[in-house]
Amino acid sequence: MKISDLIEQMPSKRRTLKDLATYIKTKSGNSPNYSMFLGAGASVTSGISSDTQLVDEWRKEIYELSSSCTFTDVKTARQYLIDKESSWYDPTNEYSSLFQKKFDLPSQRRRFVEKQVDSKLPSIGYSYLVSLFQSAYLDTVFTTNFDDLINEAFYQFSRERPTLCAHDSSIKGVSVNSSRPKIIKVHGDYLFDSIKSTLNETESSRNQHPRKVNRVY
Repeated sequence: MKISDLIEQMPSKRRTLKDLATYIKTKSGNSPNYSMFLGAGASVTSGISSDTQLVDEWRKEIYELSSSCTFTDVKTARQYLIDKESSWYDPTNEYSSLFQKKFDLPSQRRRFVEKQVDSKLPSIGYSYLVSLFQSAYLDTVFTTNFDDLINEAFYQFSRERPTLCAHDSSIKGVSVNSSRPKIIKVHGDYLFDSIKSTLNETESSRNQHPRKVNRVY
């Protein structure tokens, strides 16, 4: 079930941007009450394609190759993939299944991601994010993004140097009690072949790290 569906079912839980600002400002001394979960939308203004854009591109390309038909609309392409390519295609997780179909090897997927994110610069929104860390409203950001824009933003807009956890083996070295900004890249970094982007890889990550993340807004 999508988050938007849950919100529709629980209208009393709907919150505005003003509510979010109020929540973040509520803290005890220099101890933040919230961590942040950053998704792919944050990178779009830095020139990185969103997952929606990539899915639309890959779906069209793979449909035309598989069916030998010209793409006409999304509904037809999806239905064809469901009917004829169900061995690998998952309509509930198009990004991962299409990504794996288009790029067989982890090294191929890493090179594609590297081409997408390399040389991109953090947009102005990242400077505001860094300021929230500097003012002790946040101390940790979890992200599914492969890019290095958050870390780069600290170097451009702050004198603070964050702790960066970009692969599974480094998670144990992150101190939750440290006031130093922490960046947790839950799907890995584009510099490593071990990025988690396919269905099996993301499922494996969840199984290895089943602990719940508290206080993430």
